[in-house]
Amino acid sequence: MAQPYLITTFIFMTLFFFTECGSAAKKGASHSNYSTVSQNIDVIKKYPVAGNSGVTKTSILKKPRDLKIGKSQVIVFQNDDIKATLYAKIFGQGNAVYCEIENKVKGSDPADVSVYYNKVNVPVTKTSWGYRCLWGINPEEKPGYVPVTVHYSINGGKNSLASEIKIRDIKYPVSKTMLDVGKFSNKDYYSDPKFRNLIAECAALRKKAFSIISDDKIESTISHPRNFHKITGDYWRKRIYLNYKIKNNKRVKVKGRRSFHRGLDFKGDIGAPVYAMADGVVVLSHSMFWEGKMVVIDHGNQVFSYYQHMDSLKVNEGQKVRAGDIIGGVGATGMVTGPHLHIAFSIRGVHVNPLSILYLPVSR
Repeated sequence: MAQPYLITTFIFMTLFFFTECGSAAKKGASHSNYSTVSQNIDVIKKYPVAGNSGVTKTSILKKPRDLKIGKSQVIVFQNDDIKATLYAKIFGQGNAVYCEIENKVKGSDPADVSVYYNKVNVPVTKTSWGYRCLWGINPEEKPGYVPVTVHYSINGGKNSLASEIKIRDIKYPVSKTMLDVGKFSNKDYYSDPKFRNLIAECAALRKKAFSIISDDKIESTISHPRNFHKITGDYWRKRIYLNYKIKNNKRVKVKGRRSFHRGLDFKGDIGAPVYAMADGVVVLSHSMFWEGKMVVIDHGNQVFSYYQHMDSLKVNEGQKVRAGDIIGGVGATGMVTGPHLHIAFSIRGVHVNPLSILYLPVSR
């Protein structure tokens, strides 16, 4: 087994109020041809390709001026044929991992490349310089060493490169007080039979969107979802929602609903711009019962980002978007306590910290 070495390096880069859902809802964008407004900083990184002297890869990060991207971690393992490089903000629970595979000797290109993380197959994309793939470390994954294996064919022979990475234990916050979400804390409200069909329709829309399987759509750019960086809701915070029924005109508490916050909440005024985090296709742009005005973007290989509680929808289903395109405006729709953007990033069902995506030097 190849022994990895860990390099800590700076990524220096130069350069839901309720609305209807279903057939009666107003679907899609309020502006079908909304002008694209980019983030205020493009940070560009260029780095060499292994085995190809003079060839470089380019990665672009769009971010607000007040956010400073510090250190990322890199793990490299290699043999005489190929070099595998793993990138992550932290190799820990709840983080995304990006892997690049390059040939070591020019002219001896590997074929039939497959990657396994913890014995689970990871979809691989052929690029102009080699291969790449993306996976998420489950926030509930047991800390410790996990195997990573690359299988490939070269010069007619089948080979493999194996190593392991150490998964760090991340202590995520736990709320000590119940979260009051207004009328959504009233069990009588959301249990009302008049909402039954509506809630079922919205559930079906979500299921359809997240069941799509398509090819990798991400190019070489990643974007922060806002032009101002202020987190108001932590990723993977354990929360208990206030839950009550009305009896004799009084609130009577019932068992609160427990959940983990699968994404991040960002501060924003009503109508403030919301940006697509990566290239993809809009597979849901709709007013939902719980999530308010919501956009889901398919980035390929069952990688999705989704944006909730927006005040407006600026894109239509089926529309292609680029990282940094405006897709909507910050709002207070759905189950909310005030204006904000809820953003989540799911990699084949694993919800990772959306900020961890910004540390990945994706290149195509």
